[in-house]
Amino acid sequence: MVDVASVLAARRGHVSAPAGCGKTELIGQVLTAPTLKPTLVLTHTTAGVAALRQRLGRMGIPASRYRLNTIAGWALTVISMFPERAGYAQDPLLAPNYRRVQAAVAQLCGSGDIGAELRATYGRLLVDEYQDCSVSQHAMICGIADAIPTVVFGDPMQAIFDFADPLPHWENDVGTAFPELGQLSTPWRWNRVGAQVLGTWLMTARQTLEAGGKIDLRTCPSFVVWRPMPDDANLAATEQVRIQYEIARRFPGENILIIGDSIRAEARHTYASRAHGVGVVERVDFPDVVAAATQMHGLSGALLLEACIRFLILVMTNVYGDKLKARMETIAAGRHRTPATPQETAAMALSAGGGYRQAIEFLKSMAADKDRRIYRYSAFDMMIEALSSATTGHTTIIEAVAALRERQRHAGRNVPAKAVGSTLLLKGLEAEHAVILDADRPNGAMSAKHLYVALTRGARSIHVFSRSPVLP
Repeated sequence: MVDVASVLAARRGHVSAPAGCGKTELIGQVLTAPTLKPTLVLTHTTAGVAALRQRLGRMGIPASRYRLNTIAGWALTVISMFPERAGYAQDPLLAPNYRRVQAAVAQLCGSGDIGAELRATYGRLLVDEYQDCSVSQHAMICGIADAIPTVVFGDPMQAIFDFADPLPHWENDVGTAFPELGQLSTPWRWNRVGAQVLGTWLMTARQTLEAGGKIDLRTCPSFVVWRPMPDDANLAATEQVRIQYEIARRFPGENILIIGDSIRAEARHTYASRAHGVGVVERVDFPDVVAAATQMHGLSGALLLEACIRFLILVMTNVYGDKLKARMETIAAGRHRTPATPQETAAMALSAGGGYRQAIEFLKSMAADKDRRIYRYSAFDMMIEALSSATTGHTTIIEAVAALRERQRHAGRNVPAKAVGSTLLLKGLEAEHAVILDADRPNGAMSAKHLYVALTRGARSIHVFSRSPVLP
């Protein structure tokens, strides 16, 4: 078992931190120790920074005790301060080439040329989610560790962001550079809610999966429920929604994370469109909003209406764009027997040469219709705000979306009480209950690491749909 004293005493080291075992609590306790200089705390994403800052704030830790940033953000700061020493200058008007920036900063830190500056600025370095570090980021952290005491925290079983830069080998590379100080072993996430049996089972399952073995979902019957996956897709979807409704009925007010396919976003969106009360956890880059804004740029009238309808189809149920347009033609010709609805009136105003203001009115009127339902609120709200910004004439809709996306990255994700996402989107989040929609989909089954991440999202119960109860 590793404690605060062992972290503070370490010149270099790493803490193995399984999910839900108190890693953030330990980091916070380390930051409360008296120090002459602030501690540099680095993690990977701006959303992670926001979540960590909120958690440290709830723990009552003064912001003066630490300097919190992403690894990439800190590297950009360093490269702007020491471009000549680093041998690389980042043009502030261009999008950063993060690989080149991090490689240059890794070489700079490893050379020792800014060692004195690091020691004068920081007391020590703590790095969260180290299993997600790339090789170049690992080299940069090793360079910093030559100057100031450094401890990294991570869990190799949660290393699922391995599709971009290669990751260092946990034992050979990370373990050699940062000797293990110990492993967190108390499943606090489950113990706190009276689900000690589930926490113990997950710790055992983690060991089995890490060793390359398989786990039987039927071995924790009080908390883990295996749901046989129907062969018929429609029947499967109906049963998945039914189970989620049943959990919500039995445990009103408790959060549910629904974990879908990491690759097929449309499958997750389809689930949300069928399940009332469920929202989609969006990717931080909001590709659908960016694409829709690009299509809307410079349009007005009927063409802008068409673009708005295409966007609504992605985020709302029962859009029925063709029926709407047919009804508009009937109204325009005076052949309608029933009065125009607010949605039809707004659509006609937009079609008749309207711009972004009319587009906003149309989108909002569609959202207000009781027969329609938005299931991607984050995407919808971002589009409304982007259109509003673009009406000022000071920015284009494309520029507005880019600015809003960057703001969202720093603020962190907005996660509904009942949310559907993937392991990649939900890692680091927790809820009382988790529903895994298709753990062993043919040609797309969860790996051991993705399965472990999915299983550890639920604190009180886990429901797994799969063809076999033995996974992966």
